[in-house]
Amino acid sequence: MKYFLLFIFLPLISLAQSKDEMLQGTWVKVKAEMKDGSRIVDHHGCGMDFIKYSFNIDGSATLTNDVLFDGFQTRYKIMGDSLVIGGTIYNLLGLTKDTLKVSFFLMGAEDSQLPLYYFVKAFAGNATPGATFDPALKDSVYQANNVFFPRCKGSFSEFNHSLQGKYDNGSVRASFVIDKKGKVKNFTIIQLDSVSKTFAKSIGNVLGDLSWIPAQKNKQPVNSLVQLTIKTGFKKYGNNNNYGMNSMALTYDFLPKAPYPPIDRDEAEAANEYFKNALNQVNSGNNEKAVEFLTKCIEIDNIYLSAYSLRALVYSHLGKSKEACKDWSTLASLGQVSGAKNLAKFCK
Repeated sequence: MKYFLLFIFLPLISLAQSKDEMLQGTWVKVKAEMKDGSRIVDHHGCGMDFIKYSFNIDGSATLTNDVLFDGFQTRYKIMGDSLVIGGTIYNLLGLTKDTLKVSFFLMGAEDSQLPLYYFVKAFAGNATPGATFDPALKDSVYQANNVFFPRCKGSFSEFNHSLQGKYDNGSVRASFVIDKKGKVKNFTIIQLDSVSKTFAKSIGNVLGDLSWIPAQKNKQPVNSLVQLTIKTGFKKYGNNNNYGMNSMALTYDFLPKAPYPPIDRDEAEAANEYFKNALNQVNSGNNEKAVEFLTKCIEIDNIYLSAYSLRALVYSHLGKSKEACKDWSTLASLGQVSGAKNLAKFCK
């Protein structure tokens, strides 16, 4: 009987260990969609924001939204089909040595409410871009991308605080190479707006003073070219021009850009208020009034998916099939599976 129990439990232990081993390393998000296959549509990046996790054998993990710099540390644990990172619980839907698929855990949520995240392991050989020959370095240089990049040993905060004095208000677009030895080479200013050339050069000097881990191809260090835009600013406090707070933000040329710009807080609140009013009117049986509120909501926010869905439903109850089909067509054009299904079903 003892041998029988060992036969049953050993494979389970082995499976858990293999998951932990496969998870070790650095992962970057390359795709996001809703669980029903719909596209994520919002004013917050549409799921295209950069996310990088680094998992270590001791159960620690690092999370960041920046390519070059690591973020804050937390703990992680695989528990059956769940991956717990800090206080966030993910459904672990798929894990291989190079791919990771997770969804948020939300009790009772419909598939259309759950985003799926697809990760790949960074620095995998098949993600390495083509190389160009750099005469100055007399060596090949690879273009950094969202899964192939060098890493700074220091934090973004260290970089930010290494610049002395007030920051210039504006931005500088620049490029530089992290060579095989982790040294910054060929810092080049591509474009300036209101930032002075002196301040831009000081940014290059600070980058050169940091310690870097070079990008890798087939587990060997290689030269990599990074292009980015550094936006800086200084906000003074009161009437003292020398007393205030510096700010800095980095954007990378190789990361995808979200298609829908953010809307301001007042607009978002107004759109939400119109949608709530529409729901109240629907619940009270005032469908015509609900359509008015939903139309005002969409006029403010033309990608408010719930407003299109509800208005199409109300139109169909009012017998206005042409108007309902127009809203389902809009939803389908925004990559929404439910809109495409209703369009095919009711709008032939």
